[in-house]
Amino acid sequence: MASRLKIWGACRTLAVRTQPVRLAAQPFLAQASSTRFYADDATNKPSNSPSGAKREASGSVSKSESRSTKATEGASGELTQKALQETSSSQASSIEALDDATLEQILYGGRPVTSQREGGLTEAQEEALYREGVIPPPEQAEAIVAAGSQSTVPVGTEVQNAGHKFGLPQKPYPDGFHVKKRYHPVLEQITRLLMRHGELSVAQRNMASVMNFLRTSPAPIYSPKFPLLPGTPPAAHLPLNPVLYITIAIDSVAPLLKVRNIAGAGGGGRALELPVPLAVRQRRRMAFQWILDVINKKPSKGSGRNQFAHRIAEEIIAVVEGRSSVWEKRKLVHKLGTAARANVGSNKLKTKKKK
Repeated sequence: MASRLKIWGACRTLAVRTQPVRLAAQPFLAQASSTRFYADDATNKPSNSPSGAKREASGSVSKSESRSTKATEGASGELTQKALQETSSSQASSIEALDDATLEQILYGGRPVTSQREGGLTEAQEEALYREGVIPPPEQAEAIVAAGSQSTVPVGTEVQNAGHKFGLPQKPYPDGFHVKKRYHPVLEQITRLLMRHGELSVAQRNMASVMNFLRTSPAPIYSPKFPLLPGTPPAAHLPLNPVLYITIAIDSVAPLLKVRNIAGAGGGGRALELPVPLAVRQRRRMAFQWILDVINKKPSKGSGRNQFAHRIAEEIIAVVEGRSSVWEKRKLVHKLGTAARANVGSNKLKTKKKK
């Protein structure tokens, strides 16, 4: 008896816990969400539910809802039609009562809608800028372009279009005419300066990337400390014309002269500093060489075929905004030329030439 009591006492001290009821295992497709976000957003249609029970439940609910909504649609449809007719008539009457100035103030905030921006360069001014490196007044630019066209197109030599895609050149050929006349003068020169190891296609690709970067960049902010060419259009016009963007940046920072050192002309074996004016192509070449020197000294920001072109475009934007160190080089050259202008008519230079 004592042993049985001990066993029952030990059993009573044990903690007996009931196991929780396990739920039936559901397949993975049933647990997944029935909404396909990308597909439903594109088609504007809800996706089908995966289980048949959900379809039946949704079908019964939709039937009950459709019965209730059909009753309300009939009454609300007539009210909405009347309301739309009243609002359209009231809006038409209010718009007709407003004048043009009030409509302009409401729709555009008081700013007139214009298809062409004011303050830009004409085609004659752009052509004169590409040729001469200076922006003349509109009348003078038209006269320059007209004089150039008269010299290149003689009278009585009009060539009819004989089925060619591009027009044939005029004969007799003017002075300085060559086959590559169709290329832009500024872009051709800069592309040649970008070329390395004779790879012209790579230079052309980099030039296209530079123009694309300038086209998609925001309008620059002009600096009053570093003025650009006289007659430069507003900053909002430059991204619309990347060729004009590059031309203004290069011509604005291009030096007007260079200082030559004539050995022995200064006396005592000292070189004589003589300022010499530069032509348009020489000025552009020197300015772009300065820009390339600044780009090569800056650390690389990444890799890829567009990395070098982006650095060139960023430096052109910095030149227009007055943040580039090229302006200091131009200032130093002009300061040195101003100091050496007294040597232009020097007698020592004449004696040196006689020898």
